[in-house]
Amino acid sequence: MISSEQLGERIAQERKRLDKTQDQLAKGIGVARTTLVAMEKGERRPTSAELLKLAQELSVPLNELLREHTVVADASPRFRMGPRHTRNDAVEEAVERLKALGRQYVELEQVLSVTRTPAPLESITAYRASNAPGGMNPRLAGQDAAAFLRRHLDLGDGPVLALEPLLELEAGLRVFHLPLPSEVAAIFLWSDVLGACVALNRLHPRERRRWSLAHELGHFLRDREAGDVMPARLESRLDPSEVFSETLAAEFLMPATGVRRRFTEHLRDKGVHFSAADLIAIARFYAVSFQAMTLRLEELQLLQRGTYQKLVQRNFRPGAGQKQLGLAPARERQDRWLPQRYERLALEAYAQELLSEGELARYLHCDRVTARELYLSRQVEVTEGGELVLDLGEDILGTRGAG
Repeated sequence: MISSEQLGERIAQERKRLDKTQDQLAKGIGVARTTLVAMEKGERRPTSAELLKLAQELSVPLNELLREHTVVADASPRFRMGPRHTRNDAVEEAVERLKALGRQYVELEQVLSVTRTPAPLESITAYRASNAPGGMNPRLAGQDAAAFLRRHLDLGDGPVLALEPLLELEAGLRVFHLPLPSEVAAIFLWSDVLGACVALNRLHPRERRRWSLAHELGHFLRDREAGDVMPARLESRLDPSEVFSETLAAEFLMPATGVRRRFTEHLRDKGVHFSAADLIAIARFYAVSFQAMTLRLEELQLLQRGTYQKLVQRNFRPGAGQKQLGLAPARERQDRWLPQRYERLALEAYAQELLSEGELARYLHCDRVTARELYLSRQVEVTEGGELVLDLGEDILGTRGAG
């Protein structure tokens, strides 16, 4: 059973989430403020009738308050909401949803007794804003950070393909694809308990989301406690944090040495001719947008400044160009918006009978039938010899219960 102290923490957390005072909540459930204070401190356990009223006043299911593995955690106190024009109810709601998903991620780890250990990149402090020498150029710092990451991750100067799994493993990022407000490209928040959580706008194209993720990696390295709400259009080119993050994203996804080499190889093969079709091909090779690659080539002085603007004025459409070249866009599972590791943890916990079917559905944010079908589909792996049935909860190392 959940302890009175844990229950009190959850009541206080939910009250603060709704921006309610202790007086307001106390009146709502018909008790004195001093009584509510005692409840939040764990000194007095609410009665059954009071618990029902609390759940109603806090707009949260009663079982959420009483669940043993519920995580009570928030973003860092230094979390900022970004530019004033992005601060509205829809953005606030998206931030709260990301926090809730981060808490559920931690809950799944707790259910399976998995202790979150710092990822390798979490210990990197060289690029923290607090450590930067006075007058340090954020652009140069972003380029240096991208070069360091590529060396550390052994990426050479080629494209970064499996970006999300790589950053989940190396940086501990918990990446969710959510339908964010149109004015927001991504949200990044961090706390000691939740780790680093990122929401990417699933309404954006795949290449745009990759850029947003690389941008938020910059905030992770520079000032993770402050977090970030990344606007769909970055208007401030003077903010050192944004300059650092944008530079890192460009250099990390499109390294100057690799792009120059590939561009030079192309000219060697085809002479001095470089067409829009070639632009589409090199952008696809690095898994970035046509716009991002064209501007990058301009920045590296491989194309004349203003090339992209001229193409826009000519009404050139990269999507139509891809179709003409027979290049189909990369296919994605539209229903996959949770991190792969998150899904694996939920399915493994269910396989070990640590979660009920209803709890599995709640963690996977679907109905029970869909949750059951997903579990059954992941149990079967198609091989050359037929279908192999997998026990997702089996400890194949044989370490549990050993000795």
